[in-house]
Amino acid sequence: MNNTLDMQLLCQEFNNSAELNLDSYREIAASYAVTENAVSVLSDMKSHRSHIFYGGFGEILGVARKGESKIIDTIWENDILSRIFPNDMEKKQLDELQFFEFVRRNGKSDNYYMEDTISMQTVDGVMLKVLHRIFYFHEGNAVRYALCLYTPTATEHISAIVNSLTGETVSLEQIGSGQILSAREKEILKMIDEGMSSKEISTKLNISIYTVSRHRQNILEKLRAKNSSHACTRAKILRML
Repeated sequence: MNNTLDMQLLCQEFNNSAELNLDSYREIAASYAVTENAVSVLSDMKSHRSHIFYGGFGEILGVARKGESKIIDTIWENDILSRIFPNDMEKKQLDELQFFEFVRRNGKSDNYYMEDTISMQTVDGVMLKVLHRIFYFHEGNAVRYALCLYTPTATEHISAIVNSLTGETVSLEQIGSGQILSAREKEILKMIDEGMSSKEISTKLNISIYTVSRHRQNILEKLRAKNSSHACTRAKILRML
């Protein structure tokens, strides 16, 4: 489900000379849980671990008591993610993918964060609107930490990248997502969507079936898709097809 971000975030090269202090970022994450009653998740890409701090909202979701914290050996907070409405989970993943690509294209600046609204189920079975925010902190050119925050909100719909210095916002529905896939990958995905087989694509493009298969696998990984049909659906959401 998270193949692309797994590869991009976990397989980065870290510069030890610029190493960020984990305790400092744990304090930041913990303070959000206290001041905003948030569920606060600090994911460490270098150790492949997440440090989770629970404000009062953790009790509303039924995942932990206020003031509790834990460390898990994954960058994905699955007990929290399981509370997200399935359709919103699909959109959240695509938003995060676009955000990562946006930050990478804009100088890996820590001045940007992403915010979107999602629906989450409480312990009582009620669906709440939740503001989800994600911040990246860079160690050299690599994202070392990602901080995800979950808090209830009255806002119906947000899906944007925010510059924390200027307040400027960029709608995720308006920015281009074309750079997620290469030109060749988009060409092949269009043929897949038209129902062409790998052999037919190989013949038309005058490339080997092995090369077509490699492109197909890259497409699935980049779009975090389960199969070719799912990749086509996601590409259409991102307006690539």
